Parts: sequence; structure tokens; C-alpha cells
Amino acid sequence: MTASIPGDELDAVFGDRRAVGRVEALPHTAVAAATAGLYRVHGDGRTAIVKVLAPARDAPGFWRPGANETHWYYWRREAEAYRSGLLATLGGGLRAPRCDRVFERADGTVALWLEDLRGAAAPAWPLTRYTLAARHLGRAQGEFLAGRPLPTQPWLSRGWLRAYVDRRDRVAGSRSGAGDASALEDPAAWRHPALATWFPDPPTAALRAMRADQPWFLDVLDRLPPTVCHLDLHPANLFDGGYGTTAAIDWSFVGIGALGEDAGNLVPDSVFDFHVAPHHLVDLYDTVVAGYDAGLRDAGWSGPPETVRLAMSAAMAAKYVWIAPALARAVIEDRDQLNGRPTAETVAAWAPTVRFLLDRADEARVLTPLVGE
Repeated sequence: MTASIPGDELDAVFGDRRAVGRVEALPHTAVAAATAGLYRVHGDGRTAIVKVLAPARDAPGFWRPGANETHWYYWRREAEAYRSGLLATLGGGLRAPRCDRVFERADGTVALWLEDLRGAAAPAWPLTRYTLAARHLGRAQGEFLAGRPLPTQPWLSRGWLRAYVDRRDRVAGSRSGAGDASALEDPAAWRHPALATWFPDPPTAALRAMRADQPWFLDVLDRLPPTVCHLDLHPANLFDGGYGTTAAIDWSFVGIGALGEDAGNLVPDSVFDFHVAPHHLVDLYDTVVAGYDAGLRDAGWSGPPETVRLAMSAAMAAKYVWIAPALARAVIEDRDQLNGRPTAETVAAWAPTVRFLLDRADEARVLTPLVGE
């Protein structure tokens, strides 16, 4: 074994383990508990990425994977998606990394041998490249809206967003006794200088209404056309795939979701994880809407023009009700860090997004009767 890579895998992929020059461990997000290791293998004039999946049944926190294939974070889902061939048949310019081998290891883990993507990652993209990526996404997902049969494998996630928000609410409730939403009712949070600068007139009632309408936003998504979704589409998972394609990595949540659900995830996550400056948020939203709608229509979808904005807005309003409470709780508890950065820095990035999310909730309420949902 070379740096946690079994010799028989090296033999199978490179023909001879002696052809391997070195193996480097790559950093990976600690919260992704099903990822037990990530490596770049150099050998025979080429490189490969090895991603090791593990059950991690005792992993703490929100991102604990599950052993059942219906679990929202089934630990083997990405391996099954590659093994099934589904990810190799995506269309419209959206693609996954090529998977050369899937190895079942004796210790119960699974190793994915993947293409080493070398194109520019989305955090380095101009906004115009997001337009193209959204168009590729729309074309790929539009194929399933225009007649391509949806896959039916039991390991595909279903109702993922509902499971996500339920899990987040339960974790928040276990921490505070009343859930993170209680922080919104604390006047001390809104008087704190970190928030008072952004919210001289605290939007408590609007935030309370968005949370109360969360089940309704989820119901709206349930009534929209279903398609194959990535369900973790954010800049760290997107690359220029070469030859006019966009490549998406980390298909741990892949499943059946609503039109617009992925596009709706991409926009706020780009700001929350500090990939796009908050003052570009509205421009990013508009460019993703335009690209995604164009891609759907390229694929043959002919739904009402308001549908994409409705879907994206409902997805954002349903998923991100926790952002404002998280900000409020961080300042109440005088935390040094939030989301891996100094709290003041995170507040400066996230606070404008709170207003944006409230606008999306209003947009979803206005557009629903126009689309007939």
C-alpha cells in the first residue's frame, strides 16, 4: 500500500504499482463525514483522484451519513451513481468526472478512481461563466422534462430538501431547546452593532413569516416537474470541464428533485461560502435564471416563463431559513467564528443575503398563482 492506496488497485489502474511516482493526500471538508480520504495519484504520465467512502456511523454533527439507501446522506450513494452509469450519461454539456474504477475494500470502505479535473474551478469564474454553467445544467435537467425517462434506482435520494430542513430543525432544537429561530425574537441580537448596521429596522416579522411558510415552499417544489438533481451544487463542486462542458463533482446526494432546485442552491451558496461577493448576488441570480431557463428550452421544455424564478425562489426560501437565526445566535453568544471565519466577516457577507432571501420568499408567493402551482 502506498499512502493508503492498496497495491492491487495501483496494479489494476496503472498496470504495475511500480509505475506510481507519488500519492498526495488532498484536503477535504471535515463535515463530509462519508469522505474518509481524498488523494491524487501520480504515475505513468497521468494523475487520478481517489475518493474513499466510509460509513462513518459514529460521526458527530449534522452531516452524519446513513447506512440505509433511502437516507438523505446514504454513504454509498455516489459509488452507486458511478457504478450504475447514470453520471456518464448526463447531457447538455453537464458532466461528472470520468470514473475509471470502483473498488470494494476489505475494510468495508469503497474507493472511487476518478478523473483529475484540471479546468478552472467556479470560485475563479466571472459571472458570465456561471451563465454557461447554468445553461449546461438546464439542458441536462431539461432532457428529463422533455421525455427522457427518470431513473428509478432505489438508492437515488428522494425528498432530499425536506429531509435536509427537517434534520437542520431537529439539530437546532436540540442545541437551544426552542430551536435557532428563538434567536430572532431576542432584541439584544438586533441591537448588537454587527447586525444593527445592516438591520436598523429588524425584519423579524418577515423572517418569522418565511419560516412559517417553509412547508408551503416545499409543497410548491413538490408540484413542479421532477428531474435528476445534484443537490449540492455550489462553486467548490464546479469546474470547467473542457471542450465546452461544465463538470460537477461530489454526487453524494444525487436524486430526484424539482426543476430549479439545483440552480436555486447555487446562487446563495456562492455568497455563503465566500466565492462571490455579496454585492454581486442579484446579478448572479439574474444570470443563473437566464442561463438555466435557456438551457431548459434548448432541451425542449416549454413551461411558463415564470417557472424558473418560482422554483429557484421557493428552493432558496425553504432551505435557507436558518441563515438569519444563525447570525443572531452568533452575535448573542459573542462567538469568535461563524462558518469558519471571524463572525464580523461572515455577518458582512451573509446579512445582505438575508434581505435577498426575504425578496425570494415574496417572489415565490407572487409567482405561484401565475404558474398555476
